[in-house]
Amino acid sequence: MSRSFSCAPSSIFNARRARRIAGFLLAVGSLAAVTLAQAAPARPFRFAMEDYPPFEYEENGQPVGINVEVTTRIMQRLGIPFEIEFYPFTRSWMLLAKGKIDAAPSISYQPERETVLLYSDAQKAFQTTGNIPEDHLWLTEYVFFVNRRLKPSLRFESYAQLKRDGYRVGVNKAYTYHPPFWKESFTTREFISPPDGFRALAKGEIDMFPMDRTIGLWMLKRMGLETQIGYLGRPLFTKPYLMVFSRASDYPDIAGVMQRFYAELKTMRASGEYKKIYDRHAAVPPPAAPRRPLRFVCEEWAPFEYTVDGEPRGIDVDVTAQIMQKLGLPYEIQFYPWSRAWLMAEKGVADAVLSISYKASREKELYYTPEQAAFARTGELPPDYLWMADYVFFMKRKFADSYRFDSYAQIKADGLRVGTNKDYSYDAAFLAADLSFIEYPDTAAGLAGLVAEEIDLYPMVLTVGRATLKGMGLAESVIWLPKPLFSKPYLVPFCRTSDYPDLEYIMYAYYRELARMRKEGSYQKIYDRYVTTPDAAP
Repeated sequence: MSRSFSCAPSSIFNARRARRIAGFLLAVGSLAAVTLAQAAPARPFRFAMEDYPPFEYEENGQPVGINVEVTTRIMQRLGIPFEIEFYPFTRSWMLLAKGKIDAAPSISYQPERETVLLYSDAQKAFQTTGNIPEDHLWLTEYVFFVNRRLKPSLRFESYAQLKRDGYRVGVNKAYTYHPPFWKESFTTREFISPPDGFRALAKGEIDMFPMDRTIGLWMLKRMGLETQIGYLGRPLFTKPYLMVFSRASDYPDIAGVMQRFYAELKTMRASGEYKKIYDRHAAVPPPAAPRRPLRFVCEEWAPFEYTVDGEPRGIDVDVTAQIMQKLGLPYEIQFYPWSRAWLMAEKGVADAVLSISYKASREKELYYTPEQAAFARTGELPPDYLWMADYVFFMKRKFADSYRFDSYAQIKADGLRVGTNKDYSYDAAFLAADLSFIEYPDTAAGLAGLVAEEIDLYPMVLTVGRATLKGMGLAESVIWLPKPLFSKPYLVPFCRTSDYPDLEYIMYAYYRELARMRKEGSYQKIYDRYVTTPDAAP
C-alpha cells in the first residue's frame, strides 16, 4: 500500500490536490508561477520514498523528514510540481525500473543499477576513489543491531568471523550493502522491511541485523523496542546515499531535471541551509547521554599530553580537541600518575585513555579494534593509531662513551640496573631477558633516578624522553643510545567498564575523525608544532 502527496507551485494547484497538502508548501513568486504554469508538463514529477526516519516518513498523514524538506525546497525553486509516494523499497525499485516513478532518495550507487538509474560521474567514482560526491544526499553508516540481552556474548571482528561463529544475520530484500559484506556468504535471512528485521531480532530469530545507525534508532524508538535492541559499536561501512533518477521515466528532460536538482542541492549544502534542515530533524533519539563530559585520563607525557599552569597541552590534547568538537561531545582530560589512571580505567571511572598500547590482558577493560590487536602478531600498523613510539635506552652522558649496547643478554651479563615504569607494558623480548629492574612511578622519576645513578639504563619513548629531559632541565646530563629497542603504536582505547552510552561507537567515530585529520594534513601540522627539531621544547 502506498500514500501519495502532491505538491506544486501555488498557481497550478488544483483544488483536490491543494486540500491534500494544505499547509505543506510555501508559495512561489507569482510571475515565476505564471511562466511555469504555461510550460508545465501534463503531470507532476513523481518521487518514491521509503519509511526511513528521520530522512523520509509520515507524520499525521503528511510526509516529513530531512529528504522531504530538501526535496520540497528544491522542487519549488525549480518550479516543478511533484508528488511523493511511500512504498517498501522492493516496490519502489520495480517502479523506478519501469519508469512509473521518476526519482527516489536514499539509494546508493552500484554498477549493476546503471541500467535502471542515471548517475553523475562523481557518484560513480566513489567506489574507486572513496571521495564523497558533492551531489550526494546524505551519508549512511551501517552498524549491526543486536538483542541487548545477547550483546555481551556477541562480537564482530570481520565478516569471516561471523561465518566461522555461525551467526544468523538478517538482511533487507533488494538492499545492496557493500561487496565485502556478501563475500563470505554467511547465513542470512531476508526481510521485506527494516521493522520486520527488528521484530525478528527482538524474538531471537536472528542474531544481528545491519541497518543505518540513525534510522535504526528512530525506528526502534517508534516501535517501542529501544530497551530490547542495541547495536555494536564497530561500523560496517559508510557510503553516500543519493537522489536517483529513472532512465525509463517519460518525464521531459529527466537528465536536465537531475542536473538542476543536484545544482540546487550543492547550493543548499554550501550555504549551510542543508545542515540547518539536517540538525532540526536528526536530533532524535540516541539513548540518553549522561550529564557529564566524556572523561579522558592520561599521565604527563610531553610532547603528547602534559600541563602548563594546570592547563592541558600537547599533540594528543590538540588532536582530541579538534575531534571532540567535530563530534559535538563535551569532554575533559585529567592527568594522574599512570597507576592511578589505569585504576580509573579498570573501575570505569574513566571513559577513555590517551596514549596506551595494546595488551591482551587489557581487553576486559578496554575496547580495542581487531587491527590494533593484530599488530603484535602481524607488525602491520593499525589505521586507527594515535602515534608511533620508538623506544630506546637513555643513559647518563658521562658513561655513554664507555658503553655500547648490543643485546639484552649483554646487559644482564654486565649486571646493569634497568629502570621501568609501574604498570607499563614492554615488548616480550625485553621482559623475557630477566634483567635487574627498578620500578618508578613515572617518566620524570625514572630519568631522575638515572641522573642520580640509581639505575644505569632507562627505556623510554625517544620523543617523550627528550621532551621530559628538557622540561626537567636535564637535557645536558642524559643521552640516548642509537640502537632501538622496539616500536609500537600508541592508541586511544575507550573503556568497557564505563557507563557512558554508546562508548564503543564514539571510539570508532573518534578514529574516523583521526584518520580524516591524517589524510588532510591537519594532524601533521599539530605534530610539527610540538616536534620540530630533536631539541624542540614541549
